[in-house]
Amino acid sequence: MKKINKLLLIVFLTVISTINVNASTNTYDRSTLENYGVNKNIENIDSKLSYIMNTKKVDATEKIYDFADILTDEEEQKLKEKIDEFINNNNMDMVIVTDTFAYTSDSQNEAYADDFYDYNDFGMPFEYNSGVLLLRNTNPSDPYYHMSTTGNAQLYLNDSRVNSILDNIYNDIKSGNYYEGFSNWISYTDSYLKSGYPSTASNYYLDNNGNMYRVKPKYYPPIPIALLMGLAAAGTTIGIMISKNKMVKKAHNASEYLDNGSINITKREDTYLRSHTTSYTISSSSGGSHHSGGGHSFHSGSSGFSHGGGGRHG
Repeated sequence: MKKINKLLLIVFLTVISTINVNASTNTYDRSTLENYGVNKNIENIDSKLSYIMNTKKVDATEKIYDFADILTDEEEQKLKEKIDEFINNNNMDMVIVTDTFAYTSDSQNEAYADDFYDYNDFGMPFEYNSGVLLLRNTNPSDPYYHMSTTGNAQLYLNDSRVNSILDNIYNDIKSGNYYEGFSNWISYTDSYLKSGYPSTASNYYLDNNGNMYRVKPKYYPPIPIALLMGLAAAGTTIGIMISKNKMVKKAHNASEYLDNGSINITKREDTYLRSHTTSYTISSSSGGSHHSGGGHSFHSGSSGFSHGGGGRHG
């Protein structure tokens, strides 16, 4: 009887340890959850169901989801503390997720990152669901990492800043120094947010859902050729009429035209600047579309929300 009780105790402790260790890998069955566990204002949920069901449902308060098991519990705890500080200082969310999966195009890593953010409760306490996410895909044949930006983070982190962040953590990520790489990612991102919006952000704005719009100069059509020809013809006619006017006395010196005591000449330049803007929005189709230029690249995820970011092989 004692042996049986001892065996049961060992089994019980094993189960408990399995639940508590690597708690960031806990997931939930979406089919049992209201609205499949999607709590954001996403339209046409049924049309996006395949994307939703293929996205792991997690507890959004944990922030680190090490499905590839590349971090120790101690490293997760330290990174979580850094992330909590980042969130408190910047009023936007921050997420790290690792996984291992095959892919045939880089866009599949992008889609994984965007869907993981959109179909879980990340960013919900903040305006436009703002936040940043770093995905590490430890695919042994072609490892990859991708940074996704949402809401206000799209404005703060333009292409130049994203590329700088990705380049600065490349050596650590590629060599498997994941704690250092993730820690530096937090620090570099925080530094850019503290420096304020880049100048390129003035070319963009966000709608009520946090989708990015690009502001473009309004197109002005060229002056019609017929009008130009008419003006030229009128100028020629006026010139001929003046030249035939015998009442006009030709002067040989400029002083003959001037009353030196009554005129004051200064240099003046008249410059006319036309300023008017219009805008267009990204596609909200589930297939997604990409836009770039003006310093920011952005695309629509399967949810219809826009994201910025970029990725690297290695």
